[in-house]
Amino acid sequence: EASKMRRHVRSHTGERPYPCDLCSYASKDAYKLKRHKLTHTGEKRYECYICQARFTQSGTMKTHMLQKHGENVPKHQCPHCSAFLSRKSDLGVHLRNLHSHMEEAVTCRECEAAFHERYAFLQHRRAHSKERSFSCAQSSCTCHQ
Repeated sequence: EASKMRRHVRSHTGERPYPCDLCSYASKDAYKLKRHKLTHTGEKRYECYICQARFTQSGTMKTHMLQKHGENVPKHQCPHCSAFLSRKSDLGVHLRNLHSHMEEAVTCRECEAAFHERYAFLQHRRAHSKERSFSCAQSSCTCHQ
């Protein structure tokens, strides 16, 4: 509560005690500075599944999808990866299938690394196989070669 109050007071005073060491940007809170620094590193974790444009923030990607790709864009984002799903029930299935904790670990056949989450295992496997994803020109699907 005290930090919320300090942040609120800064909105009135204009104080920005968190400066970026790479440019003239300064922020009134540490989180916004951390988010800003992604613009310098080039890290863009969120990818539009339709046109593969990449973004530093999930909200920016969601805005992009609504503005560029219309109203038929899925509205429910997975909190663990960049997947967007049309229905809340589909998000539930996605979470159970890919992100839920498995009691018995899945082991990589190539390096014996163990994973209790299917998504982490699949991401790890991709690193071994060096699969490259590409978009089908006929639809919004993504395939692997």
